[in-house]
Amino acid sequence: MKRARQERAIKLHESTIASHEKSLELTKRILEDKELTKKLSSDEVEKLRQKKLDRARTSLENTKKNLKG
Repeated sequence: MKRARQERAIKLHESTIASHEKSLELTKRILEDKELTKKLSSDEVEKLRQKKLDRARTSLENTKKNLKG
């Protein structure tokens, strides 16, 4: 049961990373949903996107590590 949940999480992280790497659109859409786009410059949006990518990659690595162990 735990293994199946971890495998689903890995797939989810991989798709999230792919979406964020493709373009800024996902990040902009998230910010629009939270009504934050007017307050952030394009540099700040890019910085936020990079931070989201780093967090997703770290989470993916940790999940894979825990799956093996």
